[in-house]
Amino acid sequence: MTRTLSIWRWQLIFTGSMIAITVAIAAFKPASFGNPLVVAGLGMILATTIVTLAVPWQKLPRSAVAAVPFLDALAIGFTTNAPDSRLGFLWVFPITWLATFFTLPWVFGGIAFVALCLAVFADHSGTQADIVLRILSVVFTLSFLGTTVRLGAHRSRASRRLLKRQSEQAARAAERAEMQQMRVIQIIDALDIALVVVAEDQRIVRMNGAYRTLYGRDRYGAVLPSASVEYDDRRGSPVPPERTTLVRAAAGERLQSERVWLFDSGGSWHALDVSTHAMAGDADQLTLVIIDDITALIDADVERRALTAMVSHELRNPLTAIIGHADLLLERDDLPERVIGQVGVIVNAAERMQRLVTGALDDPRGGEAEHQRVDLREIVEASAASYAPMAAAAGLDIGIQGATELVILGDAFRLRQVIDNVLSNAVKYTPATGSITVVLVAGEAAEVVVVDTGMGIAEAELGRLFEPFFRTDSAIRASIPGTGLGMGIARDIVAMHGGTIDVHSVEGDGTRVTLRFPIPPAPAGADSSVGPSEGVL
Repeated sequence: MTRTLSIWRWQLIFTGSMIAITVAIAAFKPASFGNPLVVAGLGMILATTIVTLAVPWQKLPRSAVAAVPFLDALAIGFTTNAPDSRLGFLWVFPITWLATFFTLPWVFGGIAFVALCLAVFADHSGTQADIVLRILSVVFTLSFLGTTVRLGAHRSRASRRLLKRQSEQAARAAERAEMQQMRVIQIIDALDIALVVVAEDQRIVRMNGAYRTLYGRDRYGAVLPSASVEYDDRRGSPVPPERTTLVRAAAGERLQSERVWLFDSGGSWHALDVSTHAMAGDADQLTLVIIDDITALIDADVERRALTAMVSHELRNPLTAIIGHADLLLERDDLPERVIGQVGVIVNAAERMQRLVTGALDDPRGGEAEHQRVDLREIVEASAASYAPMAAAAGLDIGIQGATELVILGDAFRLRQVIDNVLSNAVKYTPATGSITVVLVAGEAAEVVVVDTGMGIAEAELGRLFEPFFRTDSAIRASIPGTGLGMGIARDIVAMHGGTIDVHSVEGDGTRVTLRFPIPPAPAGADSSVGPSEGVL
């Protein structure tokens, strides 16, 4: 089809030129139409054009196309019979056509045909020398033109072929690069080490599967509702949002094997070894964060230390007995000199062994954290700050009201876990036009009330809310992610603190979760009167 369009284009351009010339002849020299050869030439051009548009060139061999420029040359030869018309310059069209699509022998064949037409049909006025000179001038001019156009067309085709090959090579190279990139991504995703690239605007550019699993993010970098929380130590304090690993890396801070503790949504601790490396970016300053989960190594080290402590303790007791009884023997006066020396050897060996055991004995590690005085207001504010980005992305705002201080006895880490689970549900199940409010009440009991205007829970499903892995039908239909474990974990932790958790909800009208904890006795010498908070819902 491309060849057919090219043939039509060349012939229509030539025909258009002839029509314009015909109009000019009719306007300025109409007597030329009295010459039958001129009329025959113009008619032949029109007929050739019609045939050219009708012939299915894609079904004919390439050489058949040469008939068109030869017919045009013959038609131009007819028109040259008109005296002083100077239409011979139109031979430029068929010769250029031949030079563009065919080889030089075809070009010179066309020029020879033009010379024959000149000799047969052209006006022969003037001397024989003038006629020969006119023919030679046309032949030489067309030969130069045809050769030049042919060489240019040859170079143009060569350039197109080269560009096509280069384009194909570039396409193959791009395909190989894309395939290689996919392989690299698959290899990186298969690594146990978490990798994430963060820009200076705190935007995650790329991350692997280990990071997504560890930090609870989807494949696009968004934080899932049950996001993991970084801590400064195991059971320590949550890391402020502005000091998290990604924020520090985005700010250009260089970390080298820094220890970070992570508590994931499944309730497991992870000891992380974090390092950062600067990367070159097109426009942004990028930072690669390398996070190695060394929990297994830490746990193995703890077990080794525990085993060492146990073995050392068990060895120290009999060594103490040996040394003690040996000292008692040395205090006797009836021992032979030889026996005293032998007992001394025993004492020295036992003391040396005791020193070795004492050096290997580590202080025992504590187990569960003891309950201390904690401020629920601080825990609520820290949890709200952690979920603020997620709430803002959903078009929500978390409001905190009530008591400015609400102190109870408890495990701050576990209490934070309860607040996180309740706030996470409020953010997940509240639409953008809704609201979330946390109210702290100091009365006979310390109360934390979380109220949202979300989708609510059907009355028939409220009784199963604390069952492991239970999820409401509305949450499943809405494809809201979750495990169904959070509320059960929260209830168990609240019970460990001697408190209760109550849930009141109306489907389509929001949910109200009330946490109650016993108020501890005031410290000695302190004013124990604590009035109830205003602004109770």
